[in-house]
Amino acid sequence: MTKKKNVIIIISIILFAILFTVIGLWLRDSSLKRADYDGHNFEFDGKIYEEINYREIGPYKETWKVVCKTKDGVWTIYEIEQYPEHEYLVARTGWEASVLKQIN
Repeated sequence: MTKKKNVIIIISIILFAILFTVIGLWLRDSSLKRADYDGHNFEFDGKIYEEINYREIGPYKETWKVVCKTKDGVWTIYEIEQYPEHEYLVARTGWEASVLKQIN
């Protein structure tokens, strides 16, 4: 093969890899549950969570497991390792984090 054909094949493979990655991330994001957020409380799956001071639960370890996102996509809600039943969760934006407590 010529050098030009090799370059075209390599660029095509890279573009297809990027395309499949973007489609996979989009499908994952669109399959997540969505929560309502009213400025203080989050509601999803029939449960309401309120923001609390993180000192109320002491040190905690946040996981990378995403529970849901808000409908506007700003907040992402993560599981806390010590509370697998989701009594407490962590809500994050790009620059802010809040600990949430289930109230019902």
